[in-house]
Amino acid sequence: MSGIMRVEKNKNFVVMDKTPLNDKSLSWKAKGIIAYMLSKPDDWIFYLDEVMTHSTDGEKSFRTGFQELKDNGYVKRKPIREGSRIVRWETIVYENPLLADFVHVGNEHVGNVDVGNGYATKNDSTKNELTKNDKDIYALYDHWNEQGIIKHKRMNQAMKSSTKARLEDYSIDELLKAIDNYTEILSSTKYYWTHKWTYQEFMKPNNVIRFLDEVDPKSNFSTEEIKQAKPTKGFQKSKEQLEHEQMLKEVGFFN
Repeated sequence: MSGIMRVEKNKNFVVMDKTPLNDKSLSWKAKGIIAYMLSKPDDWIFYLDEVMTHSTDGEKSFRTGFQELKDNGYVKRKPIREGSRIVRWETIVYENPLLADFVHVGNEHVGNVDVGNGYATKNDSTKNELTKNDKDIYALYDHWNEQGIIKHKRMNQAMKSSTKARLEDYSIDELLKAIDNYTEILSSTKYYWTHKWTYQEFMKPNNVIRFLDEVDPKSNFSTEEIKQAKPTKGFQKSKEQLEHEQMLKEVGFFN
């Protein structure tokens, strides 16, 4: 008598190569992760945070298993760039790591994996579980983490709500550029801004607006502007000078 009770395979089943399941170099958690990934359609996009929610393993355990798959050739990633900026990470999941040596991709699952946080959805917009707005929310969050200012392990609801609200005011390209401007200004001695915000703080309406291209933040935060903000003795400060001085106080430039 068989020790396995099987069901008729007419729905809710998956066909996959046994190679990763029989690979003794993989832990059971790594085998479980790749089995889950290979159970998805070929056009599935993988984001790690959402994948983690489908198991009781913690984040550290999951990442260890995912790293095993990378180390053993079951997962490969490459950055997709627009100019010098990485906009996302593309990943190829192999049922058999030997497939990585061939150009043909007929047996590969191709998708996108974030730099460390996010969700999972399908490429096909007619089957998409998440809206374009949701994708933009995580794209902005991922781009923030790539800057290395203050990294967050996971997006919480407050971060998501703040980002969603800003996307109602500005395009994703405007917000991505605002993050780039903030990073450049924060890291260069050409600018006086030194305060590091968390992602949620940056996405507050009165904060993110300071780094949009339309307000010319590189001129506003230039150290040369400090001299111009100081009025000549005997002259009354202009409204613009007062506003600029107040901004300097807010970021701690003036005591």
